[in-house]
Amino acid sequence: MKRPLGQTLLIVITVTLGAALMLIVLTGTVKTYNMPTNSMAPSVPAGSHMVVVRSSRANRGDVVVFRYPLHPEVTMCKRVVGVEGDTVEIRAKTLLVNGRTVAEPYVIHDDDVIYPKQPLLPEPYRSRDNFGPYPVEPGHLFVLGDNRDQSADSRYWGTIARHSVIGHPILIYSTKRGVWRP
Repeated sequence: MKRPLGQTLLIVITVTLGAALMLIVLTGTVKTYNMPTNSMAPSVPAGSHMVVVRSSRANRGDVVVFRYPLHPEVTMCKRVVGVEGDTVEIRAKTLLVNGRTVAEPYVIHDDDVIYPKQPLLPEPYRSRDNFGPYPVEPGHLFVLGDNRDQSADSRYWGTIARHSVIGHPILIYSTKRGVWRP
């Protein structure tokens, strides 16, 4: 018995797409990562899983997964706020890049207190709410968590090398929220 042409085409397309997806996964082009902390909440809450496409591309505003500069075996997820040549500053919890205020609708601050820029304050309070100005050197990126009051990021350990970027999450999923795009 001969199959109708439409059914044959559907089988061919399904097998081809399945093989392409398997090839992408097996070659490491796509990988999943877990978000263990709330430093990127609400964009990527703790316990979420990210489907990440490998790419070293990174622009201001991108969410990236990268190797932590102090321990390269550890992966982290943050948002790029400054690229090489930028000057990053935080004044009273407001981000400025190259002297201009940046609109950040994704950022949350869960502490109303604004700590002054005082050298005697211990970290994380000294750099949390007032920081910089900090020039981003060539080949580096300045990254911050969206949950600014609960994030260890470039304010505390400096910029990341552009080559340490693993990729960008294209899908995020969790049992509580389902699936969404970053």
